[in-house]
Amino acid sequence: MPDTEGPEKKEKREFMREKIVKQPLSRRQIARRIAALAGLAVLFGAVSAVSFTAVRPLAERYLNPQETGASDPIQFTQDEPETAASEAEPETDPAAGQVEEEQLEEAVSQALEDYRFTPENVYAIGNALREVGARADKGIVTVSSGRQQTDFFGNPVESTGDFAGAVIARTSGEFLIFTYADAVQSADTIYVTFSDGVRHEGTIRQIDEVLDMAVVSVKANVLPETVRDQTAVLTLGNSHAVRAGDLVLGIGGPAGFVHSLTSGTISYVERNVQMTDRTARILYADLSSNSRAGTFLLNMAGEVIGWTTEEYRAGESSERTAAIGISDYKTILERLTNGEEAPYFGIRGQEVEETWESGIPSGVYVTEAVAGSPAYDAGIQNGDIISRYGDTEIRTFRDLQTEIENSRCGAPVLVTVMRRGRDGYTELEYQVNIRAR
Repeated sequence: MPDTEGPEKKEKREFMREKIVKQPLSRRQIARRIAALAGLAVLFGAVSAVSFTAVRPLAERYLNPQETGASDPIQFTQDEPETAASEAEPETDPAAGQVEEEQLEEAVSQALEDYRFTPENVYAIGNALREVGARADKGIVTVSSGRQQTDFFGNPVESTGDFAGAVIARTSGEFLIFTYADAVQSADTIYVTFSDGVRHEGTIRQIDEVLDMAVVSVKANVLPETVRDQTAVLTLGNSHAVRAGDLVLGIGGPAGFVHSLTSGTISYVERNVQMTDRTARILYADLSSNSRAGTFLLNMAGEVIGWTTEEYRAGESSERTAAIGISDYKTILERLTNGEEAPYFGIRGQEVEETWESGIPSGVYVTEAVAGSPAYDAGIQNGDIISRYGDTEIRTFRDLQTEIENSRCGAPVLVTVMRRGRDGYTELEYQVNIRAR
């Protein structure tokens, strides 16, 4: 039949609407869901724990570097050279002083005559030396380097070498070891063996090629607790206080083997020896030493007062050792220990004063501009007199040494020199680009 309803009636129609309602969960279903959630919670907790364990070392390294080996700033006590007796002591009557000296010599001579030296005294001295050496040896390590090479047939061969090293600092996260540049330079692998035989990989902190000095670091947290507790840190002593006749120990590798030990006395102290960018003291001791393995000189307090190098030897005699005084190099060693580069200028020289000869300006006389050094490359020549370094007037070598030590590697410095010509001395300026040693 045709639809006879009008549009008004169609709009008034109502349709049935249904709402579907889920049935309530049973107790068994609720229990299953709770168990599933608990299982997921355990699973996610385990994953989180594993992730935390894996990520924690990285997080500690970047968020708390002191716990993982980042170096705390190291500072060594700086030693001032002793002043001349005329400056340090008040004037006295020469006659009275001579009488007192004669009385003192007489008293010493009488005491020596009355004293009887026995074999027990010799043993006591020997035991005292051994005790100092045994304590200090806990701060001596073996630095081994490996270099990958090839033989005649092209087969890979690793060459190794062992040098002595001295633990001179410890931070919250690492041990810092003073050794020789030859021990680690161009090395593919570096390993450090501590006094109890524990061996671990080391990394180069910094190198000074000019002085054959290097500092190697070893992470403390990779070493057993017993090694960390038993390793000694050797103190850097005052080599300016060393006098002829002082008892000293040679430790490190004096016999060519690391952990060897010898003893002797200081026979001579040579002052103001011209070194690159400074003057230093050479300590001559009547003890045998194989400097190739590395030898450190100790005083009776067990403090490092010098170290041997290939450059300075006590003639051809194997029964004497020449060591560089440590006090003159504490500033450089402090920079190397903190991972900083040591600035390199590149001259050897001596102080000059106008009173030496009329017309000679005061300053530092350049006896050698080291070939290839920044000073040499800038144009400074042998015979020049350095009168100004940057904004500082130079009168003594210590003035120049201090300015060089405070220089920044990679930064240029304006150096004024006086150069002698036909018409006397002419002032010249050179821009020297300081670089690392």
